[in-house]
Amino acid sequence: MTTSVQPAPSPGRHQGIPPSQGRRAAALRLPAVLWTAEILTAAAAALFMTGLAWTVHLNPMSRIGQVSGLAALQLRLLLVLGVVVLVLVPAMRRWAELPVRFAAAAVAGLSSGVLAAGVSLALRDTNWPLYAQQGDSGSLQAWVGALLDGKSLDGAYPPLFPHIVAFITEYVTHGQVGYALKIADLVFVALLGPLAYLSWRLLLPPLWALGIGVTAALPMAQPYKPYTTFVLVAFLPLVAKLMQLLQRAPELSRRTAAVRGAVLGLGIGLLFLLYSGWFVWSAAGVVVLTAVLLLRARRTGGTPGLLNALSAIGAAGAVFLLVAGTYLVRLLGSAGSTVDRYCYFDTYTEPTYFAMWRDDLPGTDGQSTWPVPGEIGGVGLFTILLLVGLGVALALGIGRATVLTAAACTASALLMRYWYASHMERDQAVMLYPRTSAQLLYCLLVLVGLACYLIVRRRQSAPAASSAAGPAEEAGRRLPLRLNPRGVAIGAVCSLGLLFGMAGSATASKYMPDPHWGPGALAWIAQSTADTEGHCSRYAPNGECKQPRDISDLLVPVPDTGKLMCPKVNPYPPRQPDPMGPKDNGLN
Repeated sequence: MTTSVQPAPSPGRHQGIPPSQGRRAAALRLPAVLWTAEILTAAAAALFMTGLAWTVHLNPMSRIGQVSGLAALQLRLLLVLGVVVLVLVPAMRRWAELPVRFAAAAVAGLSSGVLAAGVSLALRDTNWPLYAQQGDSGSLQAWVGALLDGKSLDGAYPPLFPHIVAFITEYVTHGQVGYALKIADLVFVALLGPLAYLSWRLLLPPLWALGIGVTAALPMAQPYKPYTTFVLVAFLPLVAKLMQLLQRAPELSRRTAAVRGAVLGLGIGLLFLLYSGWFVWSAAGVVVLTAVLLLRARRTGGTPGLLNALSAIGAAGAVFLLVAGTYLVRLLGSAGSTVDRYCYFDTYTEPTYFAMWRDDLPGTDGQSTWPVPGEIGGVGLFTILLLVGLGVALALGIGRATVLTAAACTASALLMRYWYASHMERDQAVMLYPRTSAQLLYCLLVLVGLACYLIVRRRQSAPAASSAAGPAEEAGRRLPLRLNPRGVAIGAVCSLGLLFGMAGSATASKYMPDPHWGPGALAWIAQSTADTEGHCSRYAPNGECKQPRDISDLLVPVPDTGKLMCPKVNPYPPRQPDPMGPKDNGLN
């Protein structure tokens, strides 16, 4: 997805352009200006696509209405993608790569905006978020209410998201906490694509950041509690950027290394305040990788190189502690007393399976059908593809920070997963280990993308064919490199745009209101519950809503029984006696 075409020459006096216009054109090419414009483009595209949901008319409680609404969103997405392509083609005739940046940013925004629009359709005319006052939605609303009353949060829970919802409650929704949570959830869903793209833009060219970063983020799109995977999508590239800084520290001045480390520490600290789970699963791998890179800095740059690397990691650590140190202390202090005994759906499943992260939402899958039997020794071809990508990425990029970081986080999550799973019966504790499935899937998808990126880079940098090869053979070998840059950009924008649209539609479809027990039940409950101001959705079943309840009891700690809180349904039910009596099997 990268090309060797050089940017078009900048306008100057010899082209008859006034000096003032030339200076303005040069200013527009400043990195800070371009980065700001790229960020605004991605965010604007996401929010614009989300807002298009208001132009769709449907009854979200009817399946036909849901299908029509999802199709209407796809129609609008196609039209917007068409506009992006129509602007991209003529712009690339004048500028080589600049239009690609903004086109990729726009598609990244549309990728998650279409999902947010779908969830908005599911919640049409209700002020509740998914699941209304129940489950984690209810707990979050109870915590926000406590915050507004001047009380403190549970020390183990990341504080940033409840504070964001409290701010929206106070200044936007006039005291309606549920409505504020709905708005916050939709915004986080909409901005997942821009976050994935912009985070990976720190490390990759635009089209590769779009193809690798946003594609790997597709399974992470969770409309219910979206801020958790929101952090995962940005955590990996930010840590990879920090590891890259350690690699390059011997080549930088000490001041530059420290400033860049401080900026990365700020970003990582904010992510930690939003959700800390991925830090726990990745800690062992990142610590080991950091030590290895510091030793490498000492070997390649001597003592000055080591000091530069220490300045970078020290500045990052100092800013991280300044931003998130208070919460880190509370988290560590409550580590011994906070025990997770909740049995997720996949607590019962074979522990090596992670290829499709189903999370802990209700559903009808049974142990006999999940995971789907694999083709090779019980392992599915998709999982094998992920492992092949891991091997190729390590083979071609063993010295690259992106590959090393993704591999280290994968290894760390696997170790933590198997450790807690192997002690689950003994300790009667789950400790959230099924959530490592999300991290493993995301990291390995990234490694598959990086493997493709490294193969293309190696092909582009390969030496010319031997002079012994004939002209036709040599031309055939080099043909893949002679791609039209506009063709590459248009092909990537169109194919990835359609992929993202389909993924958004498929995910949104699962959350459409459905009275049966499953993800759709979350929206159904929201549609059938009156808000705290007495508003009842006009789509409520039979025009009736149940009244909201007092959720203050959710703040009361549940007594710890010391046992796993597993569903009452036994996954291995006892065999019922045959009413006709025992059968003669012919062996007597």
